[in-house]
Amino acid sequence: MKILKNMLKIEIKDESNSTISEISGEDEISLIYTKKYKDGDKICFTKSSVNKYIIINIDNELSESLIYVPGNTLEFSIPFGEDSIPYSLSTFKDNTHTISMRIASNEEVYSYRNLAVNVMDQRGDTTYYPHVTANVETRNEAVFAARNTIDGQTNNQGHGVWPFESWGTGQRDDAELIVDFGRKVEVDKIALYLRADFPHDTYWSNLTIVFSDGTQMDVDTIKTTEAQYIKFNKKRVNWVKLLNFKMADEPAEFAALTEIQVYGTDIKEI
Repeated sequence: MKILKNMLKIEIKDESNSTISEISGEDEISLIYTKKYKDGDKICFTKSSVNKYIIINIDNELSESLIYVPGNTLEFSIPFGEDSIPYSLSTFKDNTHTISMRIASNEEVYSYRNLAVNVMDQRGDTTYYPHVTANVETRNEAVFAARNTIDGQTNNQGHGVWPFESWGTGQRDDAELIVDFGRKVEVDKIALYLRADFPHDTYWSNLTIVFSDGTQMDVDTIKTTEAQYIKFNKKRVNWVKLLNFKMADEPAEFAALTEIQVYGTDIKEI
């Protein structure tokens, strides 16, 4: 009997945790679900391989996510109500959904890339990375949730519903945002897309970047719609944190972050 080394499974489960659709296979699988999602539905992924890097396309309307999964399972809850606002009106809607899962190739894993992006990141605890958290989310609204800063959307000339989802400090002096990679990676560049819905917005003129290796940088930022790049010598870190946000001296009261990108490479295990 053939032993499947990279056995994969996708299941859709309802609110009672009953499986309503599933598929399994080796190395690469795709599930086509031809019903509307209901509140409480979730997509569950299982892998038997020791390979920790998986590429998932969670919905037809979204791009693929190259994620790090230290365990063998992960769940993605279908967003409804306010939680669906950061997504386009077509995402997770309609009657046909294609969900795919495959083992990432070494070329994909170890290429120089934005290690922070994760289209399928969600609020709360997670079993897959990258994952972003913050100690405050403006009015606790999903459209201002921390996960918006790594969803791959860099449209920053508006605020509110998709495609202008962002994260703000709630005007708190102690606000912090952390991008957790779930493992040690090597990085040398960060790009910040500050929200630029002027004149509704102002901007942060300065902020601090703290790295898990104990180092930190104070960074001056400017009023622009463009990405602002911060380059530095290579660091091996598990996470990156933003804090000490200093508002510019302008009449507007709001400043926010649309997207953070952290560039570097995964470290090959010996």
